[in-house]
Amino acid sequence: MKNNREAYKGIGTIRMVGISSAMHFIVDGLCLCCLYMMASSLSMSSLLDVFILYNVLAFLTQPLTGMWADNLERRHWMLLLSVVLLTMAVLAASVVITIGEEWSSGMGVMLVATLLGMGNSLFHVWGGQQTAVKTGNDIRALGVFVSTGALGLSVGMLFCSWALLYLLLLSFCVLSIVYVQFDERGSGVSPVSASPAHRFSRLMVWVSVIVLMLIVLFRSFVGGSLTTGMVKSSTVVLAIGAVSMLGKIAGGWLARYLGIIKSMLFVLIGVVACIFVPDAGMAILLIGLFLINCTMPVTLYLANVVMRGREGLAFGLLAAALIPGFLLGVDVPITESLLSPLLLALVPTILIEYGVLRLLRERRKDVLCSSVVINILTNIPLSLYVMYVNDNIIHIVFAEFIVIFVEALWYCCYVRRWQQAVVYSVLCNLISFFTGLLLVLIYDLLMV
Repeated sequence: MKNNREAYKGIGTIRMVGISSAMHFIVDGLCLCCLYMMASSLSMSSLLDVFILYNVLAFLTQPLTGMWADNLERRHWMLLLSVVLLTMAVLAASVVITIGEEWSSGMGVMLVATLLGMGNSLFHVWGGQQTAVKTGNDIRALGVFVSTGALGLSVGMLFCSWALLYLLLLSFCVLSIVYVQFDERGSGVSPVSASPAHRFSRLMVWVSVIVLMLIVLFRSFVGGSLTTGMVKSSTVVLAIGAVSMLGKIAGGWLARYLGIIKSMLFVLIGVVACIFVPDAGMAILLIGLFLINCTMPVTLYLANVVMRGREGLAFGLLAAALIPGFLLGVDVPITESLLSPLLLALVPTILIEYGVLRLLRERRKDVLCSSVVINILTNIPLSLYVMYVNDNIIHIVFAEFIVIFVEALWYCCYVRRWQQAVVYSVLCNLISFFTGLLLVLIYDLLMV
């Protein structure tokens, strides 16, 4: 009887992971399909703004939505809210394009990008958390869940049409209902790691998370570099999506049966060999892309280990680290000489805000280490916006207010008091902002 129950639970787990993985493919395909449907009516500058807004909301908000997911008792509400937002986005896109060019180049498109980004963010942290919790952080299941989005992006971009868009939306709605129904009935699957069980010191947790985020950033950088030189024909785009997907799936199975250290050593040697092959052809680049993607389930698995009970936040932090790495790895004008100015802005900001917290007599290691993480998440997007979108002082000040609000939310999760969190956020950001402004003015005076 016990063996029958275990077999039933195994089948139920496979079914739930399969459904959530299919939804991952659909969500990423839907978002890209919707954006590309509107792209033909946008100017290049407007198109850049739309994609920046979408990616910021889809990826860089995931640490915040991940924290929310970890504190929700009815966690499927996040999935249902994602369904509502993505449905509204598709309907809004239909209206925007029907109304005409005036709306499609203005606030209408920005509204669609906002709805898509937030719907995407909510789904990803929900799916990542559900997969980790229901499978007991099974590295194979993690690889399967994260893999399908890559192919979904390729399909949504290449075959964008109204028929595909509505088919994807309908499929997402149906599968969401099916998932919730299976889960509500029990489906033989019960949460494995529903309650926090910290085995590491808070300092160890945050140091580990920062290291893992840097690994994710490096992986994203390498992946972008490997695909930069490829001629993006339809076949190549599909191949990139399929190879990335297969690499993520294979990484979980390799780590499970060879062990993390052995499998990652094998992957690292292979990636280095592919990078340094002179005049590497398409086959070598795709092999390198396959191998670098094998590391994705491993970093997610390790993040869940050190942040057990906060799987949503773990998923969100690693997802947010993808964007800076991708921008650094893509060889287009927007990223020329990008690394130096980003580090020049980021490192002093981290040091200044860390110092301000110490002066405010903050000694809790988790708060101090988390300040490094939130500075990475907020400073890099702000620097990219100022350097390549708009450096108007009014826009910078407005962006700083947004950063202050986001960091106040972040600190509140650790200090548990709104007043203290707001004081930390305001003082840290104002002092770092005016210190940076003073240094720029001094530099300008010296150069005159």
